[in-house]
Amino acid sequence: MENKVINATEVGPEIILEPAGKIKISGKSRMEDAATYYKEVHAWLSDYLQQENNQITVEFNLSYFNSSSAKQLLKLLMSIDKANSEGKVIWIYPANNDTLLERGQELEIMVDLPFKYEAK
Repeated sequence: MENKVINATEVGPEIILEPAGKIKISGKSRMEDAATYYKEVHAWLSDYLQQENNQITVEFNLSYFNSSSAKQLLKLLMSIDKANSEGKVIWIYPANNDTLLERGQELEIMVDLPFKYEAK
C-alpha cells in the first residue's frame, strides 16, 4: 500500500491515507453525493483491513459536515469496528463549537472504538 491523498475541493475535505495505519480527514465535507467522494477511502480501508495485525487511527479535523457525509464517516468507523483490528479516533474540533463536539460524541455512541477529543 502507498500513501494516497485526495485533495480538498470546494465541497470536499482533504483526505490522507497512510499505509502506516492513519486516515486524516480535514476541512469541510458538504457534498451532495458523499458516497462517491468517499468511495476511494472505503476501498483503501477495505484493503488495509485485510492485512494481519493492523492498527488504524482516524483523525477527523472537520469544521463542518452534512448528513450525507455523516453517513460515510459512520460507515468508515463501522468498517473498522467490525474488522479484527485495533482502531481509535482522534476528533479535533474548534474549541468554541459545541455542535461539532456533540457530532463526534454521537458517532462514538454508534461504534465500539475509543475516541479522543481535542479542542483547537
